[in-house]
Amino acid sequence: MPRIEIVIKDDDGNVVSTQQHELNVQSGSFHDVEGAVEEWRKRALPAIELDILRQQQERLKAEKRGP
Repeated sequence: MPRIEIVIKDDDGNVVSTQQHELNVQSGSFHDVEGAVEEWRKRALPAIELDILRQQQERLKAEKRGP
């Protein structure tokens, strides 16, 4: 089964989060692959966006606190 790994890094190259997702492509037909990718997008993109927003929120909090 194909697997997608997402690694989110900050500006300094530090890993903020990682996610792994398997694609259920069933028979492997073009239609099944398209469907699996669309399902993955609906499931994964909100989680990716949330991770990025959390990281930005932490960065802004740290900037406001100062050194």
